[in-house]
Amino acid sequence: MTISVKKALALTILTAALAMPGFSQVPNIGDLQDGAESMSQALSAALPFNSTLGLNWSDAYIGQLLGVPPHFGVGVSAGATTVKADKMKTLLDTLGVDTGAFPAVVPLPAAMAEARIGGFLLPFDIGIKGGYIPPELGKTIKDATGGLNLDYLAAGADIRFALLKGGLLLPRVSLGVGVNYMKGGLGTTVGQDQSFTYSNYTITATKPELGLSWETTTIDLKAQISKGFLIFTPYAGLGASYGMSKAGYYVKSDITGDIENLKNALTDAGITPPDISATGISSYFANNKWAFRAFGGLSLNILVLRVDLTGLYNLSDNSYGGSVGVRFQL
Repeated sequence: MTISVKKALALTILTAALAMPGFSQVPNIGDLQDGAESMSQALSAALPFNSTLGLNWSDAYIGQLLGVPPHFGVGVSAGATTVKADKMKTLLDTLGVDTGAFPAVVPLPAAMAEARIGGFLLPFDIGIKGGYIPPELGKTIKDATGGLNLDYLAAGADIRFALLKGGLLLPRVSLGVGVNYMKGGLGTTVGQDQSFTYSNYTITATKPELGLSWETTTIDLKAQISKGFLIFTPYAGLGASYGMSKAGYYVKSDITGDIENLKNALTDAGITPPDISATGISSYFANNKWAFRAFGGLSLNILVLRVDLTGLYNLSDNSYGGSVGVRFQL
């Protein structure tokens, strides 16, 4: 991952930095469960949308691998999509985190290494992408935000078939299908014990690490059109992603107290209890949903170098996103 990509990723994360937590109340686990379910529903369209960042190359079809020259490319990209933060903020407030500095809209960042090769015999190309936060960047972010941990991992691949190969007058048009995976989260470690309660039962976490996390696997369908003009290639497209997502909260710590009776009290009240053990608390709710998007942009082509700027709009929840990418391409 290049330095510029690291800086772009860090910038989007810093805008969503949390204040250090201060506990003014004992969290009610029933309220935590309600908050986690609401957040999962709110993220059900945002997570599939975010997973489509990367591999948004300007050329709708890059050509054949077996040719002169062979057509392939490698590069990096970074960007973010947005999500309304009200449900995240509510859940963090219930956990006891001070969210006074939390923004109304949170950027979900992405940073990718990418590669694409042209097809052979038939007019298609294949792309792969992957990204994560390396330890050195994670430490920089944690120090800069006063203890905020960021978890991020992504991978994906697609195949695009050319309906039109393009030419002097005709554009390039392709249809594609892909699979994406993305996992992320925000958390912080606190310097004091924290109790959690329900009914008359209480459990205690010793100086816990607590936060939110999310995960999605998507099947992505997309159509794209592009046309090269000298050193520029404008492009546009539509996409549909079916996301199999889950989101929730976690508390990592030594847990003591009346664990079994607390879980039984939740069950008796018709509330699905979180996973509580001697080493932590966690709860995740699943949501499967389609997310529909429009995307487009422009690349600057300098010999074998391509610089892409892409904008995205989520038709399902009116969120938006953008990315910048640099690659070597033949």
